[in-house]
Order: sequence, then C-alpha cells, then structure tokens
Amino acid sequence: MKKISQTLTALLLSSVVISSVFATENHQNAASADYELEKVLIFSRHGLRSPVEKDPQEMAKYSPYAWAKWDVPSGHLTAKGTVLETYFGQYLGQWLADKGLLTTDRCASGEGIFAYANGVQRTIATGQAIVAGAFAGCNVQLQHHGKIGSEKDPIFNTHAHNPSKALIESAKSKVDLNALQQKLAPNYALLSEIIDYKNSPNCLQKGECDLGGKLGEYSIKDGKSVKITGSISTGKKIVSALLLAHYVGKPDSEIANGNVDSQEKWRAINEIKNEYYRTLFKNNAALAQNASYPLLAFIQQQLSSENKISLLVGHDSNIVALLSALGVEPYELDDSLENIPIGGKLLFEVWKHKPSGKLKFKLDYVYQSTEQLVKLTPLSLATPPKQKALTLEACTKDESGFCDYEQFQKVLSEGIENGKK
Repeated sequence: MKKISQTLTALLLSSVVISSVFATENHQNAASADYELEKVLIFSRHGLRSPVEKDPQEMAKYSPYAWAKWDVPSGHLTAKGTVLETYFGQYLGQWLADKGLLTTDRCASGEGIFAYANGVQRTIATGQAIVAGAFAGCNVQLQHHGKIGSEKDPIFNTHAHNPSKALIESAKSKVDLNALQQKLAPNYALLSEIIDYKNSPNCLQKGECDLGGKLGEYSIKDGKSVKITGSISTGKKIVSALLLAHYVGKPDSEIANGNVDSQEKWRAINEIKNEYYRTLFKNNAALAQNASYPLLAFIQQQLSSENKISLLVGHDSNIVALLSALGVEPYELDDSLENIPIGGKLLFEVWKHKPSGKLKFKLDYVYQSTEQLVKLTPLSLATPPKQKALTLEACTKDESGFCDYEQFQKVLSEGIENGKK
C-alpha cells in the first residue's frame, strides 16, 4: 500500500507540474507572439573546474580532514564540467533554432555566429564544449587571445584601471566590513565546526583558531583585482573547494569527512561566498565600471555588429562586475546554492516588437540548478535549465518584461564612458 501511495503521489505531483508547464508555455506564447528575437549575446562563466590552489598543501592547513583529490590540474575544467557545458550548449542550440536565429544556412556558413573565450584552459574548454553542443556540425570556431594560459586578455581582466583617489575613497565608504563580519559570524562558526578548524594546523601550530576573526580590508589598487581580504576571503576559498567536490560527485567522506549532511548546511556556508560577491561592488557601480569597461565595450561592439549570436566565456569576477556596472537590481536564484553559479550564463537579448518595429532588450540569467549539476541532467527545451529575468535600475520594463533597447544602449555607453574617467 505504501508503494502504491507513493506512486499516486508522484503521479499527482507530475500532473501539477505538467499543468504548470503548459500554463507557463501558453502565457509565454501569448506574450511573445508580438516579439521576434533579433540577436543574443551569451556571456558564460566557465564550467565545473578543480580548485585553483596550485600548492597541494594550501588547503591542508585549514582542516585535519583529507581534501578531495582531483584528476585534472589546478583550475582546469573537469570531465563532468565538459559534459555539463555540452548539455547546456545543446539546450542553447535548440533554443536558438526555436527562436529562428540558428538557421541551416547560418550553421553551414558560420556567418553571424561569434564565439570567444578568455585564454585559460577552463574558459577555452568550456567554450569548446558549448560550441560542440550548440553548434554541432556547424562552421563555428572558438577564438581566444594569445597562447593558452600565457597571456592575460585585457577584455576579461577585471581590475582597477588607474582609479582616482576620490573613486577609491567613495567606494570604500560604502563597504562596512565590521557589519559584514557580524552578519556572517554564525556562518563562520558553522564552517569552522564542519571542517573541524580547531584541530587544523592553522589553529594547533599557528594559534589562529578563530576562522571568522580576521576583518581584512577592501582592497582597490591600480592594476589589481578588486578584492576583500581576511576571513571572508578564506571562507570563500574553503567553501568553494567543498562545493566543487560536491558538484563533481566526490564521496561524502571526501567532503569535510561527511559533515555537510544537509541542504541547510550547504546554504548556510555558501552565504559566505555569496556575501563576498554581493559586497565586492555593492552600491559601487562607478568602481565596477572602472574595472570592467573593456568588457562592456566589447559587449557593445558585438551587439552593434552583424553577428546574430555571440558567445563569450569568462569568469565569475566578470559577471559580478558586469551586473554592478549595468545597475542590475539585487536578485536571488531559485534552486541554486550560488548567486553566481558555476557555468551560469547571462543572456543579453535584443528583441523586435513586430507591431511597432521597435527594438527591445531583456537580460536573463540562465543556469543549471544544484540538482542538475550534481545529477548531470541532460538539458533540452523539454528539460531546460533554470532562468531568472534580471532588472536594470535605469532601464524600465514594460508589461511584457522588456525595456527599450535604446535605453539599454545608453546605460551601456554611460558605463563605458564612466569607466574610462
């Protein structure tokens, strides 16, 4: 009887889900009947990688437990990451074809399709996987700057560009590290307990036993990445190592000795990392524009080109700076532990309102849920990734969720000009 009851419950739930999907599709079809996708620029964070620490002893000082072992070099895209990005590419290819942008002729010629990645292994490998999934059999080649890993591409290099004293002082005045430290105190305490920090080499040998005890500083230096040092930086590094092991499917015993045993704990410790990114350019659009204007200019160039489909592959730091530079309002992502998820993609969409001929703009965050990442879920139009519509403060949405493209271009141009000052 119990098994039959579970089956009936599953059937009822599935019928609700199906009804919800049909209702959503009908609403979207009615709303989109008057709109036609003109072009799209996809900015992707790289996919699932190994931790970036090159020194194998770096993480050992934070816990007596053994850390997960990886079968790829530091910071490289994993085999699972390649599959996940190929799945994402397959979904994007279906979506682009469904919207009329990926045509047979465009696939055969490659004209109007542009793919470009930062010149490090994880971004290039991610781009190759997306291209393989989205443009299988098409004449599309991924481009990048210089030799792999040998040169920094200025487009993706999010650092302060000769910031003025006034800009630095203004930016620092908007960040309260004391308040942030107090807010995260319970999260640090939980993370410390999970990794048994009191028995770590840092505590036993150096006497550094309070994981949340270092206030750190908000660092803004010319030619350097904007960053926050101290406990939040250390916590972010530790959480990232645990989360990557979780995503890639490492045994629980290899993840803090099995101590992260609930979604509540995962969410709680991930708030350290999420707060780091929320704070990095919080209320600091001018600093974000200064740090990212080469990328803003490149995006504007691509949107103004003849290309109908543009794919750029970079990093979480790029996305954090872009969102702040464009004045994107605060958001939360459903079914994701991260607010800048691994492999997540910003879709800069240019639509034509057919009755008026006017161009409209929409910015969506499309990403794999935590479950889709862990379970390696194939993606398609029938089983899509998660999607969140983002809102730009200076680009007012209409009742259909679009803002004027001219207004978005103004926001983009102002961001570029302000960044160059």
